[in-house]
Amino acid sequence: MTTTLPPVNPAGSKSVSTLPSLPRSQRSAKQLARGAGRPRQSIGKLAGIDRADVGAYRNSYKHNLSLEILQEGYVSSFIELFQLFDQQAADRESAVIIPGSDSGVHEVPLLIDQHDKLDVLKSKLIEAEEARRSGAPEKSYQSYLELAQYFENFPSDQWLIDHFHQRCMSESSKVEEDGGRKLAEANYNIGIALEKRGDLSSAVDYLEKFYNLTTEQEWQDKIGDNLHDIASLQLYRTYTCLAEELYEEAPSVSIDYLKKAFHMANEGGNRTEAGLASHRLGNIYEAVGDPEVATMYHKGYLDRCKRDKDKAGIGKAHEALARCQQSEGKLEEATEHYKEFVKIAEEVGDKGVYSQACSSLANLYNMLGEYGNAVEYYQKAAESMETDDKERIELMNISQAIAQTHHKLASYSTAILCNTAKLTATLVEWKDYRDDGFIEASRPSTRAESCLSGAAPATPVAPQTTLEESCEGKK
Repeated sequence: MTTTLPPVNPAGSKSVSTLPSLPRSQRSAKQLARGAGRPRQSIGKLAGIDRADVGAYRNSYKHNLSLEILQEGYVSSFIELFQLFDQQAADRESAVIIPGSDSGVHEVPLLIDQHDKLDVLKSKLIEAEEARRSGAPEKSYQSYLELAQYFENFPSDQWLIDHFHQRCMSESSKVEEDGGRKLAEANYNIGIALEKRGDLSSAVDYLEKFYNLTTEQEWQDKIGDNLHDIASLQLYRTYTCLAEELYEEAPSVSIDYLKKAFHMANEGGNRTEAGLASHRLGNIYEAVGDPEVATMYHKGYLDRCKRDKDKAGIGKAHEALARCQQSEGKLEEATEHYKEFVKIAEEVGDKGVYSQACSSLANLYNMLGEYGNAVEYYQKAAESMETDDKERIELMNISQAIAQTHHKLASYSTAILCNTAKLTATLVEWKDYRDDGFIEASRPSTRAESCLSGAAPATPVAPQTTLEESCEGKK
């Protein structure tokens, strides 16, 4: 059976659909015509939200912050902020390129992700730009200084501290009416930042500029201290640290820096620091083998401590002078200084220092052959020692035992060489008890007693002395 399809309608003819018709809008033709010419409203508009509000939610914090800065008309602030972003990115890339780099750059969070810091940056950068526009570089300087001080609370942001201190430096050079004070302060701030980071050589350069700029100026800080005195004392501390750092590799350079530190401490008017600088100079000259010059500086330290009634300092000065005198072979003078050291340490009540003083004096008595005194002070040193250092305790006990041996050696040798019945009995008895009674018992009180008993004279005899020389009663 043949199926015949319906004919296709010619162009322009109405098509006839057998499908059910869709329901028509209930709006009238007039209403449709009235709304045809107007744009369709967005859902945001219908909800009362404008395009800017929608963008604030859709865009990143960096994007929105940039728009705010530009919309307010601060192009320089916008450029400087993006330069900081680029600098951090470049630092990260360079840290990757260097093999074995351990700079920690990658551990520092990206500035772009730290919204609180970005808010502070925006506020202060805009303040600085407004100040530059109004021709007030001192206000711009202050804004950058506040930024540097803000980032000092974040140790990982050292690069930002350096950046804003350098911006302070550039702004300070534009301030003309303050006579260079802002420039001096900028040099000081950079020097202190470098010193905290451990770059002492670079810090010295900036601190010396600060010192030179404050010379013959009456500038004072907020609490009334003279800036030139501050410069002197700060250089004293930095010179001292640099001297300690360079001592091992360049002792002569270290001495030069300590001399500069001594000069700065005196100029700064701090007698305590000046005394300590003198003491350090004495110590380093002593270490390089020049006790004569060392003695000069130690005496200066002693005089300052006496004037300031600094008992602890007086004790240290006497100890240092005793070492110098001992190295020069002036043992009697060294003994007097060590005695003063012991006396001062006892008055101060520091058991550790007292133990050290007694030990030093005992060592010297041992060298002089005054073994009885050596034993006495070794014993005092051991009794006052407060330490868990087993090695030091053992060394002290050995030293005391050696001194006791030397103390008994002369009497013991006399008893062995003379070999009388009385001395032999005394020696045997002493070996049972090992007390100090043997020393007195083995020494005749008079020369007559010595001859009658066949013993040696009361004068101690060295172990190498022959029997014929030591025993006058045996011929």
